[in-house]
Amino acid sequence: MLSRTAENLYWTARYVERADSIARLLEVAYRIHLIPNTDEGYLSEWDSILKASGMKQEYLKKYDQINKEKIEFFLLFDESNDSCIKSCIINARNNLKMVRTAVTLEVWNTVNSWYHDLKNYEKDRYSSKDLPEILDWVKKQVNLIKGTIDHTQLINDGFDFIRLGIYFERADFTARIIDVKYFILLPSSTYIGGQVDNFQWSLMLRSVSSYRGFRWAYGNSNIDYKKIIDFLILSSICPRSIFFAVEKINHHIYRLCEFYDDRNIVHKKVNAIYKGLSKCNADEIINFGLHEFLTKFIEDIGNVYTDLESVYFSGTDR
Repeated sequence: MLSRTAENLYWTARYVERADSIARLLEVAYRIHLIPNTDEGYLSEWDSILKASGMKQEYLKKYDQINKEKIEFFLLFDESNDSCIKSCIINARNNLKMVRTAVTLEVWNTVNSWYHDLKNYEKDRYSSKDLPEILDWVKKQVNLIKGTIDHTQLINDGFDFIRLGIYFERADFTARIIDVKYFILLPSSTYIGGQVDNFQWSLMLRSVSSYRGFRWAYGNSNIDYKKIIDFLILSSICPRSIFFAVEKINHHIYRLCEFYDDRNIVHKKVNAIYKGLSKCNADEIINFGLHEFLTKFIEDIGNVYTDLESVYFSGTDR
């Protein structure tokens, strides 16, 4: 496969997953906004999602204050933000348009329809009351696109690059969305384990479509900090966990190495992360510091992508 084609497929999938991630991040803030917050720490969940998404400085360049409706618009439709949902939809379609012959007609049609349906939700003046409907539409379309990919694409190297785009983005996002919860609690630890704390964790589980999965895994036991770490970071059966995403990345990198008969630095690095997570437990993460652990993981998985780009997209490093 041409490196340019591989890169376009990767970024199409990554933008699709990113749109889903931003929608879920907004849903976390929206749900938490509906309940009373603590008296200490980050009182603004909207400030916290900007910080966790890495977009706060970009937002403040355009807007001079933290404002709920402006943040919603910035993350939904503001084209000056390359990671807003609208930009993700446009970029996903543009990337796929350049490699239409590398995907099935069904895959192209789902992405193209998503793009054209955007005008039904983007209005002259955005209103917060439309947020739940918009988020629901984004998540449904993403699920349709990914389902179409899984059921119509050949399971070849192109498929591997698509899946890598999905799981690189998901691994990064899961780490960031857990950090949202961390930011909301800072700097006080007195609320950890309390009613507000546990309720916020349950909202976050619902926002990543993992609440029922958590209940299946742990029965009717209480939601707590340690179980959340075990489930959303280390679980091999939760499709939204960091470990699950890394396991998939490791699998598809291994398939590419086999396909191209080439062991490279990408495989070595991601395999090291995979083995480290497989040997880790919740107590070790707590002792290391949840925020510190997530920050290190985001940096490490970012370095793996840099190597992936060098090896497969630009061919400058083997």
